[in-house]
Amino acid sequence: MFKRRNLWSISLIASLFVCMVVLPSWAAVGNFTFVHISDDHTTQTKAAQTISELENPQPILLEPFKTIALPPSFIIDTGDVTEFGSAAVFKLYKDYFKNVDLPLYISIGNHDGTWRSLTYEITQLYGWPYYSFDKNGCHFIVLYSAGFQHPLPAFGPEQLTWLQKDLEKAGKDIPIFVALHHPLSTREFASRYDVDRLLDILRPYNIAIIMYGHGHGANCGKYENFDIVQGGSTYGPGPAGYQVYSIMDGHLRIAYKDQGPEAKATKKMLEKPLAAPTKRYPNISFASPRKGATYSAQVPIKAWIAAGKGEIVSAVVRVDEAEETTALELKAGGSFERLLAAKNLKPGAHNLKLTFKDKDGAEYHKSTFFYIESTRPRVLWRVLTGTASKTTPAVGPDGTIYIGGYDGTVRAYTAPAKSKWVFPTKGMICGEVLTQGDKVYVGSEDTYLYCLNASTGKEVWKFQAEEPIYSSPVSDGKSIYFACGTGAFYSVDAATGKQNWKNTDAGYNIEIKPFLWEGKVYYGAWDTLIYCLNTADGKLVWKQVGHGSSYGGAARYYSPADCGPVVCNGVLFTPDRKYDCALSNANTGETISDLKGIAGVGLSEDGQSVYLRCTTNKLQKVDSTGKTIWSVDVPAGMVPTAPTEHNGVVYVCGNKGTLSAVSASEGKVLWQYETTPSLYVLAGVGASGSTSYVVGLDGSLTALAP
Repeated sequence: MFKRRNLWSISLIASLFVCMVVLPSWAAVGNFTFVHISDDHTTQTKAAQTISELENPQPILLEPFKTIALPPSFIIDTGDVTEFGSAAVFKLYKDYFKNVDLPLYISIGNHDGTWRSLTYEITQLYGWPYYSFDKNGCHFIVLYSAGFQHPLPAFGPEQLTWLQKDLEKAGKDIPIFVALHHPLSTREFASRYDVDRLLDILRPYNIAIIMYGHGHGANCGKYENFDIVQGGSTYGPGPAGYQVYSIMDGHLRIAYKDQGPEAKATKKMLEKPLAAPTKRYPNISFASPRKGATYSAQVPIKAWIAAGKGEIVSAVVRVDEAEETTALELKAGGSFERLLAAKNLKPGAHNLKLTFKDKDGAEYHKSTFFYIESTRPRVLWRVLTGTASKTTPAVGPDGTIYIGGYDGTVRAYTAPAKSKWVFPTKGMICGEVLTQGDKVYVGSEDTYLYCLNASTGKEVWKFQAEEPIYSSPVSDGKSIYFACGTGAFYSVDAATGKQNWKNTDAGYNIEIKPFLWEGKVYYGAWDTLIYCLNTADGKLVWKQVGHGSSYGGAARYYSPADCGPVVCNGVLFTPDRKYDCALSNANTGETISDLKGIAGVGLSEDGQSVYLRCTTNKLQKVDSTGKTIWSVDVPAGMVPTAPTEHNGVVYVCGNKGTLSAVSASEGKVLWQYETTPSLYVLAGVGASGSTSYVVGLDGSLTALAP
């Protein structure tokens, strides 16, 4: 009897498997409902009230469709769950859900990632800031578009590589829901290429919807043939509410529910089938330019599209988002060739987007990047590390280059582009690596400061702080000074990692690189204040409100907290997020004057002057009174990183990767180079001898020499 029943069971399972294979993709999708909330900005009372509606899930009338959705079975939140980050506020946010017995999936918003990133908390919950899960025959992907300790959105190569593998595993037929915070149309991305790289990965798959937040609006639309829905806001300031997604019999219906006791969603968003499209997205192939290749006199463009004969009627190519596009003459089979004159392009990196249009007006896109050869400067070597980085490259005594990555690794490279070692931590890395003798020191979001052997990358010791470490460590030769997310500031012994002292005067996250001067250490925190401590015992010498925070209003937003200060002839230069730079007496903290429109400051090699990175796209050299010595126009931008002087040359890299080398004595531009294909560079420039090193959010580490 057992054998007979067992064989019957096997036969039944086999039959069901065959049915699953031959049935259309939507047939494997169950009937369910979920809720899309967004932009809660915790501490807002109305947000708590809106979320409380989900405490007892009920069927919801989708009034525009005259159907009743099942009770919600889970929740997706597309970010800005807090106003100002912080573990304490995130705990309050989670308290909003204490009576909500539904799984919750969170994407990080810019308000969650700028002042004290919640990537640490999200990693504890889901394994990493981007992740995926499956529900009822559908695949859900939660992306991380928010900047890491910075408000600008971007997608790093480590996330794009993960996404590609995740989609390949999911398959091309399953309905896929993508959630992220930023709308893909926002101009906050460095360029359209940042978004195009993402869409190139998504296009071959059955993307049901792209969900986002950020704008507090409840609406829907299209972005390059993708259906998109904005989640509104649980608190407003307009009508508070949330999106209701109903999947029933293979159909997706979305309607917005205003906050209130009635279980009905009244605002129609979208209705569509979830079956995979019968017409697949055609494959587009580039023979040239090859991704990441370097060209000199001409760039040959050779590509083709896998489409039916006569189906494609036109093609255009766009380089670096130029407003003018060039029509291309199609050849048989949907291919074309064209030569692009390199003389019209600056030396360095560029992006290219190809768009085909078919006879029905549908468009098909593919993007890539390439480099134009440079003779001044020369590219000594370049490596694509596979991870975004915002850590200023540190150069060891033997010429080894050290960086930290968004993937949580510390990496060491030697010329030419050789990986020396990789050390993994369990959190993203924000601050730069400190080199000292045969040791390197780096802080990680996993709460540890690591001391590693500079030659082997082996751990020597590690010290655990109260919270994630975002600041760059500095040293006076005997002790290492650094801070963490609570505002605690530490001194530990460089040889042993034993704590010398801890100061807790600061009220919130410290992410900058501190500055050491005459037995004192200076830093700003995201609590509006500048601090001066005695390095011997950690006692507070003085504290002062940052100039930008003294205006009132949203004072914490404008804290002196994301570009480290410098001391020049007893004068402390401290830039803040309102782009003011306070000049203060380094001994007393008394304000002397201020400079406007300053994103970052760097000290000259001789310590007698200061370099200012200006929001007006200028680099300035000033004396210790703030008097201008020289000023030069370069694409400096608004990223709060310090200019670097080495061997009489000042280096500053603009927001989107334009590196400028300027004579320190004359203020004359020596050369410029495009280090990234219009993608953000949030790190300073490293230098050794006549060589400069730049790392970008595209994962490139480039070594250049004049």
